[in-house]
Amino acid sequence: MFNNTILLELNYTNDTCHKHLLWSPSTMESQRRVLYICIVASIIHSIFWLQVTFCSSVRQKSMQWLYAYLITDIFLLIRFFFLFIVHTTSTKCISNKSWYIFICYFEALLDNYLNTIEIYILLALNICRYIQIVHNQNVYTNYIRILICTHLTIYIIPILSYIIQLCVNWTQIREYVGSSCDTQFTNIYAQVINIIFGFSLPILLNVFVVCCNMNHIHSTSRLSQAQHHDTAREKYQRSLVIQFLAFYIIWLLLWSPNIIVYQFTSGASNITEIASLLNYIEIALDPFIIAALDVRFQKSWRKLGRYFINRIFGKGPNGRKIMPTSTNPIRSTGHGQFPSAVNISRSLGYPQNQTATFPIQKNEKLELPVPVT
Repeated sequence: MFNNTILLELNYTNDTCHKHLLWSPSTMESQRRVLYICIVASIIHSIFWLQVTFCSSVRQKSMQWLYAYLITDIFLLIRFFFLFIVHTTSTKCISNKSWYIFICYFEALLDNYLNTIEIYILLALNICRYIQIVHNQNVYTNYIRILICTHLTIYIIPILSYIIQLCVNWTQIREYVGSSCDTQFTNIYAQVINIIFGFSLPILLNVFVVCCNMNHIHSTSRLSQAQHHDTAREKYQRSLVIQFLAFYIIWLLLWSPNIIVYQFTSGASNITEIASLLNYIEIALDPFIIAALDVRFQKSWRKLGRYFINRIFGKGPNGRKIMPTSTNPIRSTGHGQFPSAVNISRSLGYPQNQTATFPIQKNEKLELPVPVT
């Protein structure tokens, strides 16, 4: 059973001690499984960002949406670790009401906010690739101001939406004893609006843009088949669409249950625990999926692997064996003067009384006899 809303509870009570933040043993056991996944995800993300730090080839403007998406994953991991520490160490009475309110609002709203902006980040990435494929324009250099405005819109509009819903009392923050703080919608219109703008609309737009990309590539490939050749640009465009489609399918299967459950349920249950678990599994897999689907990450991984192999086995910087120095049989006699035919024939192993004949035509190629070994 849930308590009253957080604000009403604090306004109509004279208690100075709030001890509700400690998780119950059952909740702590379920969250411990999520903890293990988050630890693995943190290690994977750390390795990924080390690659970005040391490999300049993957630090490009065209990858800003991928990095913005992965940064939201990092914030979700930070959120979980912070709340896990708070809910497992809050054994004493909490006399500070402001801290109590902050923890509940932070826990109830941040997860849905970050998951909402993720879907719009992927939509922005998909639209940029559509412009790149169909219109052959570099969005990241031609539309810098529009990109900045798009970033700000994606990050600010969801916050304003939650503030408005809280102010008009469409959404309430409730604290569940022995569990976590969560939101509860008091208005059916709020649920409909959140489902449309936080789930259905961006997904449909993503599917529409992907279909437009595939239709364009299909029409251009039919033209190329008629001309009996595929250009490198068409192959690259096809790979971009396939990469995004594969990533989007995996992401949607693991991400969507958490958003759907958030809109229709409140408090701790088996459904919410499974949805949350799938969401964190998706966070752990994100660096693998992005690195596997983008050729720039694959090249940087191979380059980094060759570097460590060369360091371990003591090879040269380029992974080649150091060959012994040898003299070139045809060398300059100094200061731009080339050797005579007699010197060349001597270096090639011919007797000194024989000279090699050379062409005298101006445009004829120079061909030396091959010495018999």
